[in-house]
Amino acid sequence: MPTDPHRPLQHSQSSQARVPVDEDWTQLRTLLLAPEQTQLDELRERLDNRSVEPRDISRVLPEAFAIRGGGDQQMSTVLTPYVENGFISTVRKSPQTIVDAIAPIMGPAIRQAIIRALQSMTEAFNHSLDESLSIRGLQWRLEAWRTGRPFAEVVLLHRLRYRVDQVFLIQRDTGLLLHHVAADGVVVQDQHVLSGMLTAIQDYVRDSFGAAQDQTLNQFQVGEWTVWIEQGSRAYLAGVIRGAPPVSLREKFRDVLDRIHAEQADALRSFDGDAAPFQTLRPYLEGCLQAHYESGQSRNALKLWILGGMILLACSWWGWTTYQAHARWSHLLTQLKSEPGIVVTNERSTWGDHHLEGLRDPLAKEPSSLISEAGIDPSTVTALWSPFYALDPQLIRRRAQAMLKPPSTVQFHIDGDTLVATGSASSEWVTETRRLASFVPGVVHYNGEGLVTVSVPDLLNQINHAAIHFSLGSATVEPSEHSSLNAVLVALRDLDQAVAQSGQRLRLEVLGSADGTGSATLNLQLSKQRAEAVLEILRGEHLSASTMLPSGIGEVLDKRVALTKYPAQRIVTFRATIEPLDLQSGPARP
Repeated sequence: MPTDPHRPLQHSQSSQARVPVDEDWTQLRTLLLAPEQTQLDELRERLDNRSVEPRDISRVLPEAFAIRGGGDQQMSTVLTPYVENGFISTVRKSPQTIVDAIAPIMGPAIRQAIIRALQSMTEAFNHSLDESLSIRGLQWRLEAWRTGRPFAEVVLLHRLRYRVDQVFLIQRDTGLLLHHVAADGVVVQDQHVLSGMLTAIQDYVRDSFGAAQDQTLNQFQVGEWTVWIEQGSRAYLAGVIRGAPPVSLREKFRDVLDRIHAEQADALRSFDGDAAPFQTLRPYLEGCLQAHYESGQSRNALKLWILGGMILLACSWWGWTTYQAHARWSHLLTQLKSEPGIVVTNERSTWGDHHLEGLRDPLAKEPSSLISEAGIDPSTVTALWSPFYALDPQLIRRRAQAMLKPPSTVQFHIDGDTLVATGSASSEWVTETRRLASFVPGVVHYNGEGLVTVSVPDLLNQINHAAIHFSLGSATVEPSEHSSLNAVLVALRDLDQAVAQSGQRLRLEVLGSADGTGSATLNLQLSKQRAEAVLEILRGEHLSASTMLPSGIGEVLDKRVALTKYPAQRIVTFRATIEPLDLQSGPARP
C-alpha cells in the first residue's frame, strides 16, 4: 500500500537513506495527481469564497427561466416592469426600429380591420335602406329615436333571419380539419373533404389573382348558402350560413377564433395531424351555431316601394298621355266648331279611336288638315261629313266669286244677306250678274250701285285713237309717253274683261310707223322695232281674251296721214277689234 503523503514519516534507521525515497514519491504524486489537485484547490476556493460567476449563471439561465416560469407566474410578475421599461426606452430612443419590426404584422392587420369595418358598414347600410321607406321602418325609426340606438341596429334586431348550419375549425398551413360541428337536422357529407376544398378554394383564388399570402378569401356564396371565413394566425374558422347573417355573427366567429388561439396555442404550434387535443373546443364551436327566425311573412319593403314607384310612374305616364290625347282632341273639336262651314253633330273618343259626324260646306277647309295640325293621327279618326251650304259671310263671298266669275276690277263683300259689288265692269257682266246673284246660296239681295259700267264701243274708240310718240331714229318708249301707254293699258284691261264675259275675243294690232327720212328699208325696220317695243310692255298684262299682233308699216303715206288726226309720223298706233272665238284671224294689214 502506498504511504499517505500527509502522514508524518517514521524515522528509519538512517535519515540520509530516506531523503531520496521521499523525493521520488513526491515527484510521482505530482505527475499522477496534479490535475485533480488543481480542481480540488479550485473547489476549495469556491467553497471558501462562495461567489457566483456570471459565466456560470449564463449556462443555466434559459433552463432556469423555463423551470420557474412553468411552476408559477412570479417570474412574469418580476420581469414585466423591466421589460416594459426597456421597451419604452427603446421606443423613445429608436422609434423607427420598432416601426420596421411591427410593420409586416400591423399592415395586414390594419387592412383586414378596414375591410371588415367597410363590409360591416355596407351590410348595415343595406339593411337600413331596405326598411327606410316602409311603414315598419318608420316605426323602427321612432324606436331608435326613443331608445337612443342607431337605426341600423334597430333594423338588425327586428329583421335578422339566418341560420348557421356548420362550423369548421381548420389548420391553416396543412388544411386539415381540427374540429367540426353541425346544427340539428343538417345533413353532413364528408367534413374532411369539405375542409380540404375550402383550403384549396382559398389557394386557387389567391393564385388566380396574384394576391399576397396575407390577403385571404373572407366569404363566398354557393346557391342559398354563404360561407364566412375568419382567418387566424394558425387556424381559421369557416361557417356555412343559410340566409342573411348579421355583422355581429362575424364578430362572434372572430371572438371564438381568438379564444381558441389563446387556449390552444401550444397544440396549434405543435400540430402533427392528430386532432384529438381539439375535441375540447366543441362548446366554443357550438356557440357559433346561431339561428334567428323572423315571425310572420317577411316583406322586402324596398322592392315593394320600387314596384309601387314603377306602378305610380306608369300610371302617371298613362294619365299624362291620356290627358294630352284628351287635350288634343278637345283642341281639335274647338277648331272644327270655330271653322266656317263645318258643323260637328256627334263626336266620341275611346282608347285612341275617334269618331266624328257632322256637316261640311264644299268650300270649307279640309278637316283632315285640321286633324293633322292638332297632332292626331288621321288614320285613328273616322269622319262622316254631309254636304250643306253654310251662311258664313266669307263662304258666301267665295261662293259668289266661284259662280259669278267677276273681273279683277270688281270686289265682293257681304252685308247681312246682301251681296255688294264695287269696282268697274262691262255692262254685259253687270246685267248678267244682276240676274244670277240671287241664285248664289246665302245671297238674298244684290247691290251693284257701286259698279262703274264700261262701254265696249267707247273703249274701242279710246284704244284706236291712242298713239305713242318716238324720237327721231329711236325705238325706245320715252318716259313722257308712259302716261299715254298706261291709259291704253287700263282701257285694254277693261275691254279684255268685258269681252271675256261675252264669250268673244279682242284682236289688237300694234302698228309702228316712221317719217320720210331715210330709206324705205330702214324705215320699215324701225317701225317694226317701235311696234315690238310697245307690244313687249302690253304682253306683261297677260290679257286672256286678246290676240296681239305687231306690225311695221314703214313710211306713212300722205293719204294715211290725212286719215289720222296725228300730224307726226314717228308713232305707234293701235287697231282693236272684237270677233268671235271661232273666227280665224288673218294677217294684219297696214
